Amino acid sequence: MTDNRRHSVSSENGETKLFMSLVLPNQRKLYVYILSLVIHPSDADDILQDTLALMWRKFDDFQAGTDFVAWGKAIARYKVLNYLKKNKSAKIQFDTDVLKIIESESHQIDNFSERLEAMKKCLKKLTEKEQGLLNMRYGKDFSFKKMALQMGISKQSAYRSISRIHAKLIKCVKYALGLGALYEH
Repeated sequence: MTDNRRHSVSSENGETKLFMSLVLPNQRKLYVYILSLVIHPSDADDILQDTLALMWRKFDDFQAGTDFVAWGKAIARYKVLNYLKKNKSAKIQFDTDVLKIIESESHQIDNFSERLEAMKKCLKKLTEKEQGLLNMRYGKDFSFKKMALQMGISKQSAYRSISRIHAKLIKCVKYALGLGALYEH
């Protein structure tokens, strides 16, 4: 093998490793973004594969240090639009204005795992009684009326108790994500 060929192969391996190091931790974010636009998981799988293939082909155009996920979403958006044009029979169709709104809101999807971890930590901070109330309401799917009967209190008291726990969790999660100060004004 010539030196030029050997250099080209090692350069390609380096690019492949770099691409994979960027794709692997972000592939789920791209998938969730695509799924939010097309709804059907099998369609989202196909579009994700097409998106990743195009991202690989255009990887030379990606500028190191910029937002890889944003770059991937831009490519995915065109793939989704193309899919929707070709598949007029798709059950749900969005016009481009709706796609822009969904896209602008997708940043909330990006930090889902962060928010989930914050929520888990905040749930652990609740008292045993508060955890029991949440379990009654959501784990056992009790109505407020059934909760009230179980606890020997009024329906309104049960509702207020759950509302206070919700407020406590919201505040805790906001602080855990560093957003608490933004909401105090």
